[in-house]
Formats: sequence, C-alpha cells, structure tokens
Amino acid sequence: MSETLLIIGPFGAGQLPLSFARAFESLDHVVVRYDSDVAYLQRTGVARHRLVRRLLRRQLWNAMNREVLDLVTRVRPDAVFAIKGTFLHPRTIAIIRDRLAVPIANYYSDNPYCGVPWNPRKSSAQRRDLVAALREYTRVWIWDRGMAARLEADGVRSAYLPFGVDPEVFRPLRAADCDHCKRRHDVVFIGQHSDKRQAHLAAVRRPVAIWGSRWARAESVIGDRHHIHQEGRFGEACARAYATASVSLNIVDDLNMPGHNMRTFEIPASGGLMLATYTREQAEMFPPGEAALYYDRPEDIDRILDDVLRDPARLERMRQTALALSSRHHYRERARTIARAFWPEAGR
Repeated sequence: MSETLLIIGPFGAGQLPLSFARAFESLDHVVVRYDSDVAYLQRTGVARHRLVRRLLRRQLWNAMNREVLDLVTRVRPDAVFAIKGTFLHPRTIAIIRDRLAVPIANYYSDNPYCGVPWNPRKSSAQRRDLVAALREYTRVWIWDRGMAARLEADGVRSAYLPFGVDPEVFRPLRAADCDHCKRRHDVVFIGQHSDKRQAHLAAVRRPVAIWGSRWARAESVIGDRHHIHQEGRFGEACARAYATASVSLNIVDDLNMPGHNMRTFEIPASGGLMLATYTREQAEMFPPGEAALYYDRPEDIDRILDDVLRDPARLERMRQTALALSSRHHYRERARTIARAFWPEAGR
C-alpha cells in the first residue's frame, strides 16, 4: 500500500518542494500538496503589497496554521513533510505530532541562525522562535553538517542531508543564444546579489553574464565590464544557460559557507562546468580538476578561466565527469532517505 505524504511549501516552477514532490511520487508515494505561497498571497488581496504583508504576517500565519491543521485532520496522511515552512507555529507542529499522531519532518533549506534579518537590505521570512519551532519536528534535515550539529546541541532532532538536483529541470539542453543579448556568453553567474558576490565579480576582468535579483544596484560598479540582465533565469532557462556557457561561476555566499549550495549540483547536472568558491565539501563531491574548478581568492578567477578556456578538450572531459557524478545526487535519492526515516519497515 502506498503511503500518503502531505508536503508543505511553495510549488512554483523550479522550487524545491516541487522537486521533492516529484521525487516522492516517483517512489510510488501519494503526495498531497499545500502551497504555502498561494495560501499566503491569496488570503487577502492587499497582502500582495510587501509592507501590508509584513504588518499582517501574524494574522496570515495564524490562518494558514488553522488551514494546515484542518487539512491534516481531513486527509490523515501517513506523514507530513515541510520544506522550510517558516509560518508553522511550534504549537501547530506539536499538535500534528502528538494529538493527531502524524510524524512531521522538515527539510530546512536556509540558515536557521542567520537572524531576522541577516542583512537589513534583504527581506526575511524567518521567525524569532525558529529554533523552538524546529524542536517540535519529528526530524529536521539540513544541508550543512555544522548546522546539523548545532541544531542537535540546541535540542533539535536533526540530520545532515545535502541539496540535490531535479533531473526533470536541470539536464543537458541544446545550447542557444541569449534571448536578451542575441549572442552566447562564455562565462555566466546566476544568483541573487550580495556584497560578497559583487566584490568577487568586480575582480574578474573577463566579461560575465549575470542574472538574478537586485543586481541593478551594482550596474554602476561592474556594469561596464559585465552583462547584467534585468530578467531572471529559473528552471530550464537556468539549465540552458549553464549548458551553453563554457564556465558557470558559483560564488558561495557566506550563509552557505563552508558547505555547498544548490548550484553545486545544478551546474554539473545541466552539463555545465562549475568554477566555485573552494569548500572541502564541494571538492569531495566534484573533485577539483576532474569534475569542477575552484578558487580561493577572487583574484584567481581570471587565471583559472584563461587556463581552462585554452583547453577545450579538458573542459569537455570535466563537464562529462561532472554530469556523471551529478546523477548520484538526484532528489529521488534524497526522498528515499527521508522515506526510510518515516517508514523504516517499508525497506525502500
């Protein structure tokens, strides 16, 4: 008999809950979806304005918690799985676990210790009692070993589970010209702006095509050398950019150091070659010089790019090796790990 799993999170194109839902369905689980973004934005028309949403956040979250409890009561799933699920109150989680007797787990895809907010210029959806909420889960998986240990020390039943890749989205696609510039870019970076990323890209002399939120603020600093695109790149468009470029940069932001991020898997799975900020964890999964390239200082990026772009055969060998290694990290395998924790008797 197939187990029923209620998954909580935003299910927009390219978002992690959608990848997990597909992965669990591929393992023959019945998946019921609660789209937290849709519930949040559609609850009231004025909530589409960010300032109003922040003012009404507590009321909106309370309503969503009641809705989730009603859904669990009606559906009676065999387990509940939240991806981040910041809106869930500690009491709601405890009711699902104890009163409704349904195991509830979380895959926390952010940094639970970054504060509210980490950077005042960035919005934050985290709650001040986040760690207390995470304590109520049957299990919390997180993508960083150090944070898993820290959460465990803070009374959270936590375990390390790295990010992965959804092969339905990130896969080798036919190379194509940029739909904005009508040409191909040798070097690309896709990701939201941060001061660190701006500083690293400012050190690169070779032109880089950049997509991501908030990069307009950097145009006066690095726009004379790099191509800052105003539109984003998500899902297959992102995969195609990685497949088309000779090299894709992965500037690991401070919140993900010293581990990895989602690009660690998405670039190789798209058939791209990753040049990333060095971390031991990434190097273990994609060995340097064999499946990826790494830099310690931003001043080294140009030299590394010059070396590899002069050797197309070596570049292609690394791309193929990385693509093969990425197949070990599909979300289907991550879902299998989670399913075994929920239902050890299933032997999946």
